[in-house]
Amino acid sequence: MARDEREPRPADEDYYVDRTEWVRQGDLFQEVPLGYPFPPEALDHSEGKRKFLSGPFDTGFGMLISPTCSMAAQGEEGRYAHPVRVLAPVQPLALVVEEGAIKAEAVAGIRRYDNSANYFYVPSLPEAQLPESVALLYMPITIHHDYLVERRVAQLSRAAAIHLKRQLASHFGGELFGHEDFDD
Repeated sequence: MARDEREPRPADEDYYVDRTEWVRQGDLFQEVPLGYPFPPEALDHSEGKRKFLSGPFDTGFGMLISPTCSMAAQGEEGRYAHPVRVLAPVQPLALVVEEGAIKAEAVAGIRRYDNSANYFYVPSLPEAQLPESVALLYMPITIHHDYLVERRVAQLSRAAAIHLKRQLASHFGGELFGHEDFDD
């Protein structure tokens, strides 16, 4: 059910856990191509009151946003239905603030509530050399599954996966729901 109040996001220490060998929505991958072939001068867009980063990006971290159930082959245990995967580029929060896409005074709210519909907060993952970041939900990229093999660095916990679904519904549906409205 749609709501107005803000719920805290899961705590940093509750974000990552190894859950399965299968690819799941919310998995983080490294060394993936991030973006589109934008012209060199198209580094950002700032029409109106908002600014969005658009690249050009080389390779880096990406978060899988394809729904897990749409990747699984129905009736075929342990198989994928198709090789198409959608990822959101993951950029360091400091860079996004430095570029002006997120205002410095909004960072505390993002850290506590992850309250921006265009982003998903990604806590640092030191073992993968991933700094505190945000996934750019507004800029999904499509990639072949085989490119992701051997590049996964983390999976989201159940609580963080539910939070991701909440953020995706907010971004793509324009409504804010409670965590209790989702299951993993």
